[in-house]
Amino acid sequence: MRMDRRSLLTGARALVLEASTRLRWMLPYVTRVERQRRRRVIQHDPGRRSASAPGVIVADKTPTQVDVEIAGRLLGAYRATADAAGPARSARGSDVWMLITAQQSRFASILARGNPHELASYLCNVSRHDASIGITQGREEHKRIRRDRAYRDYLALMAKDKLVSLAEAVGALPVENPEQGSYGASIHADLDELVVRISERLGFDIAPPDIDGGLFKLRTAHGLFGERDANAIFTAWLLRSILRGAEPARICEIGAGSGRVAYWSRRLGSNSYTIVDLPHVNAVQGYYLLKSLPEDSIVLYGEQPARSDAAFTVWPSHAVGELEGREYDLVLNQDSMPEMSHDTVEDYLRWIRSVCRGVFVSINHESKPAYGAGFAQVSVPEIIREIGGFELQERYPYWLRRGYVVEVYRTL
Repeated sequence: MRMDRRSLLTGARALVLEASTRLRWMLPYVTRVERQRRRRVIQHDPGRRSASAPGVIVADKTPTQVDVEIAGRLLGAYRATADAAGPARSARGSDVWMLITAQQSRFASILARGNPHELASYLCNVSRHDASIGITQGREEHKRIRRDRAYRDYLALMAKDKLVSLAEAVGALPVENPEQGSYGASIHADLDELVVRISERLGFDIAPPDIDGGLFKLRTAHGLFGERDANAIFTAWLLRSILRGAEPARICEIGAGSGRVAYWSRRLGSNSYTIVDLPHVNAVQGYYLLKSLPEDSIVLYGEQPARSDAAFTVWPSHAVGELEGREYDLVLNQDSMPEMSHDTVEDYLRWIRSVCRGVFVSINHESKPAYGAGFAQVSVPEIIREIGGFELQERYPYWLRRGYVVEVYRTL
């Protein structure tokens, strides 16, 4: 379904209104109801003591010649994507990302101009620019973090809360029991010790790559951590657990954010990973992976892999038909299908049935919030029940975010 200009503007205004309503409970002065909701987002009870965490905005990065070369590759892939997309680019149904994309005009202009020096400078600090809206942070979020100390304190505490949940999920920290024993202590754990414990439990250093210029993170003696770093580490670990060590395993992720799960999957031993996403988001993902992994292991759209047995592929969503000959052991979607239109999700699920010989892992919410006049986000399990072809094998809460559910489906 296509939207006319008036409907698009109405939807955009409604999305902004909804976003501002959701953010009100983060302000220094909030109502009692909003304070209650804020406490529910933080999973660990701090008790009567004030829990705090040291947050910092990562210093801006200066682009190097390597960044310029990476930007050149990204622009080549983007041009190949645009040539292949043709008129199909305007044929997507209405969804949240149509509205987010409308807010990313500066990024679109930079991609259109095709100057690798300009793109390299932009991507070095992408978390304070419009390309990271809906991915990591975004321009307005960056401004708010800079001016609002209470908001910074909350985001830092939320990031620490994620690290505590990650430690519990992998067994590096015992889970507190509200029925008996001590309670309300975990959120006060020493940050540096937390990082060490998680690293020891997983068997490798969990310090994220230092490439997130402009992004708000926790400061530790072992690196800078954002909430999305903790989520990505856990999700990659979860995928390995679901695959039960089956190697070599071929993974595909639909809607991959900045590409962090792919990075941590590589650190956990994966050597075949395909990302499918919007063409302009591919540029953000390609930059993150090319900065953090060996260059010859990343294949962008339109390129030929240097090593076909060790390729991490970044692919535009409109070209998934070109991947029909592949077979994946696991297909992942995390926190993005509900933001797509019903038709888009249905198309993806039918495609997954054709290429997945193993399991489809959905990590999403099921709350179906409104995002515009007459529009609401969708429910993945509801659409799966409509179209069939999947057998639910496991369902359980996602450790790091309340309200998110892990579902593991076998394709039929």
